[in-house]
Formats: sequence, structure tokens, C-alpha cells
Amino acid sequence: MSSIAYKTVLKLAPKAKDNYLKAIQQSGPLFEQHGITTPLRLSHFLAQALHETGGFTVLRESMKYRAPRILEIFGVGKHSAAVTPAEAEQLAGNEQALAERVYGLGNPKKALELGNTQPGDGFLFRGNGVLQMTGRGHHRRMSQLCGVDFEGTPALATEPEYALLPALFTWTSGNLNAYADKNDIRTITRRINGGYTGVADREDWFEKLWKELKPKGTPEAAWETSDADADVVLLQNELNTLGANPRVVVDGRYGPATKRAVIQFQKIAGLKADGIAGPVTRAAMQLRLASLR
Repeated sequence: MSSIAYKTVLKLAPKAKDNYLKAIQQSGPLFEQHGITTPLRLSHFLAQALHETGGFTVLRESMKYRAPRILEIFGVGKHSAAVTPAEAEQLAGNEQALAERVYGLGNPKKALELGNTQPGDGFLFRGNGVLQMTGRGHHRRMSQLCGVDFEGTPALATEPEYALLPALFTWTSGNLNAYADKNDIRTITRRINGGYTGVADREDWFEKLWKELKPKGTPEAAWETSDADADVVLLQNELNTLGANPRVVVDGRYGPATKRAVIQFQKIAGLKADGIAGPVTRAAMQLRLASLR
């Protein structure tokens, strides 16, 4: 797996950092250990990694934002930091100060969530490595899981010898191979990201990877090769009950027809029409179903 993964990343991400390329080059035993042994699983893992690192070009999260971007990401109504326009002007270009304000002790709620307890933790433990682990607490957990002192030396998370470890342990602890087998990029994204941020870009990476990694004779569309999912069977039946037009074939696979039906329902319900049957959409469906009953 490591050889084909390396060649594929070289082709699709020509600006990838050597740290990551070397890590992938020697990843064979690690992929085997974590069960990433099929093209579908490898495509999903690499899609998440390539998104989180901007095509394997980002080692550490850059906090060198201009004021408008700070407000877009960390402003009032956008983030718990609720940075004001006046603050944004002062913080612009100052990585340490911005990180401390939004991730560190300058934002007590987020600092508690991330396990940042000391001055400077916001910057020291900003996004790091393949899945951009953030916070002292996350670095500590990965230190314990991987047997590498990422908390004491955060820079180890981007060294080729260790770079894939936090991502692979996150993958395994989240049982993400099972979701990859179902081609469920939505759940994989939510478990890694905590939401669906960047899901379209993750899907784009996945499609490129699948095209390169799929075995000869395999259908072009990955969803056609995936395992059926009982949750998707339930979703498809409920969409049909709610009047999906055309009706969805109930096969347990989240393909284009199911996505279209979800979008159709979302539009009718006044929700964001993204085709993702997440918690908000599912709750709205249950309300409609209850009224029908």
C-alpha cells in the first residue's frame, strides 16, 4: 500500500512536503497495522489527510491572518473567541497573540476544551501534523496512544518517523475503516472534524484518489463497490415515505439518487441543501414523519 500511496500522492499533490512524502514512503507496516489495506480505505484516509494539510503542504497551522480573515474565522457569531473588529486589527499578523487569544488562555472556554492550561499553549499546540491535532490535551492523548512525546516536543508530529501515527490512531479509535467500507465520507469527516467543514474539498480529493487507486474492472463510482449500510436503508425508506420523487432504490448505498432525495427534502424543509443527512436534517425528517403518523 505504501508504494502506490506514495506514487499517487506525488501525482496528485506535487507540492507535498518531504516530511509527509517520507512518512508515506515508509508507511507500509503502519497501514497494515491499522487495517488500511484496501483501495477504498486508503482513498478515504488520504482524502482526509490531504484536505487537512492543504495537499500535504501544511505542517503547522499558520496564524498569520489579516483582520478580515480573523473576523471570518474567529469573529463574533463565528467562534467562541468572538474577536471584535478592533481586536482583529491588533492581532493581524501576530501569530502568537492570535493563537493565545482564540485557543489559549485568552479564550477560557476553548482553552478548557483543548486542555491548554499554560500561557503560550495556544500557539505551541496549534494545528499540528497530518490531521492538524490542536491543543495540549490532544497532544497528550496522542502521546499516550502512540508512545511518542508529542506533548513535550510538538515538532515530533511532523517528523517522517512519527507523522502518520496520530492520524492513524485517530482513524482506528474512531473505527473509521468500517465507515470507509460503506463509503461514508460524511461520518468520517464528522468524526475527524467535529462537523462537516470542508466536506466538498474532502470529496474532491477522494474522487481523485479513487480514480488512481481503484483496481482495474472496478466501477468508476466508489459507492457502487461499498458495503450496504443499515442506517442508509432506514434513511432511504424514510425519504420514500416523505415523498421522494423519483423514489429511491433501497440498497443501503448513499449514491447520487439518495443525495438528490436528501437535497430535495432539505429544500422543502428550508434547510441548507448540501445532501448531507446530518443530525439537523435527520431531526427534521423525524418531525415530518411524526406528523404523517
